[in-house]
Amino acid sequence: MESATGSDVPSRNLRVLLVEDDEHQRNLLAWMLRSEGCSVVEATSGVQLLEWIGVVTSSPQRMIDVVVSDIMMPDLTSIEVLSGWRFGRWFVPLVVVTAHDDPSLWADAYALGATAVLQKPVQATDLRDAIDRAVVQGRVEAGLRRRDTVQN
Repeated sequence: MESATGSDVPSRNLRVLLVEDDEHQRNLLAWMLRSEGCSVVEATSGVQLLEWIGVVTSSPQRMIDVVVSDIMMPDLTSIEVLSGWRFGRWFVPLVVVTAHDDPSLWADAYALGATAVLQKPVQATDLRDAIDRAVVQGRVEAGLRRRDTVQN
């Protein structure tokens, strides 16, 4: 697949953390991701997302390439998670999925660092394309962070 930067970014072999509280939606999204060759870890809440990310940051062998998360969950929304997202020493690209057609919610997600916002029901090709773009953005962001660390 050709990315926005012109390099070939395969959806396959990516490690994806999928966060969705609705079991049917989680199963469907996990199936789409696995059909693309992704390795999928499933979580059901924003709290589990934060717990998993905490594990990820201290355990490099469990690193993930991208998070796909529902925006509205009963404990923490993706917006609340994103509010603290960029303050850590790490960056994991986040693709948000939502059933809510609220432009201000979408704008908040983008303003806080979401790499994509997809409307449910999500199409497999849209999900794949959003993940590919997120991975490219994540690689660029990681390179910039490494450069800033070396320069400082």
